[in-house]
Amino acid sequence: MRKDKQQSSFVNIGSSSLLVIFLILCLVTFAILSVSSAKSDYSFSERLAEHKTKYYEASARAERIAGEIDDVLYELAQESDTKSDGKNGMTENATARNGNTASYVAAVTKAFDGMQIDNVMLFCTTEDDLFISYEIPIGEKQKLEVRLLVTDYTKEDTYYKTVAWQVVPSGTWQGDESLNLMPVTQ
Repeated sequence: MRKDKQQSSFVNIGSSSLLVIFLILCLVTFAILSVSSAKSDYSFSERLAEHKTKYYEASARAERIAGEIDDVLYELAQESDTKSDGKNGMTENATARNGNTASYVAAVTKAFDGMQIDNVMLFCTTEDDLFISYEIPIGEKQKLEVRLLVTDYTKEDTYYKTVAWQVVPSGTWQGDESLNLMPVTQ
């Protein structure tokens, strides 16, 4: 009889020890998972902070370039106004205003097409309207693309409107993920 009592107490001690060991293993596993999750979150936040910093630096640079473009557009508008005022006083009729606008557009195109501001090349494109566009690199894989619509300063309050201010990839994607499922026989 005594042996049965000793065995049951031993079984009780063993099962509680196993339960404690199992709980300790679970806690260690959760601790390791928490540490690895925290490390991956930290590295992700560092990469995100670096990307945001590069974007805001490029955005600030693009703003400075837009400010310089605005200054040059102001000067060109002033020159265009003084040329039209010198011909026959104040221009009143529509044909004189259209000629003034055409000379302004030509002067803007001549001034900005191929111009470099802060080591960034500017391009002018004429579709129905005149656009000034430029690109600022953001790291190796992206760039900030800016496109400005030159407005008619006689009818608008501003010299340009921002049409595009977007992050685009700087290269083209070369997808070569072909799978050789069957051998090629010749």
